Amino acid sequence: MSTKTAKQHKAELIVTGIAVVVFLIGVIAHLASASFANFDTFGYIAAPIPLVLGIIFLISYKIAAAAED
Repeated sequence: MSTKTAKQHKAELIVTGIAVVVFLIGVIAHLASASFANFDTFGYIAAPIPLVLGIIFLISYKIAAAAED
């Protein structure tokens, strides 16, 4: 069994932090889209969330892949 390097530990913390941020963005989008208020603002918040989450996922994947080298 090999131990993790400092680079792997740092990447793990960064990816975990990104996961928490993505969770919070998802909760906010869920609340915005599930709101019963008839405000267009909620739709403007909720509509681009899948794109934003996809971009954040790609960044997280690149950080994790860089730590494997």
